[in-house]
Amino acid sequence: MNTSSASSLTTKSEKPGWSLTAAAFGVLATVLRLTDVWSWWIALWAPLFVLALGSAAHEWRLTARSHWRLDPAEWVLLAVAHLSLLASLAMVSGFQPQ
Repeated sequence: MNTSSASSLTTKSEKPGWSLTAAAFGVLATVLRLTDVWSWWIALWAPLFVLALGSAAHEWRLTARSHWRLDPAEWVLLAVAHLSLLASLAMVSGFQPQ
């Protein structure tokens, strides 16, 4: 039984979509901007940060599999997601004032 054709069909049908990752990092940056970083809000932003990082790792894997073929809107979402990640890390580490 040839399973290589079945696995290639499933990998071709998965396309990267950076909208969930960009939304997660956007919400994370908003929560960190409006609240105190080391308060009880950590119960919200810490799992959100882990979810966003997991989503970003998954999307990078799909992007590499699709040989970097993304729509222009997906490239914008990719950039926004990574800028939000940098802003969130800067706020958590204390480099950016609230």
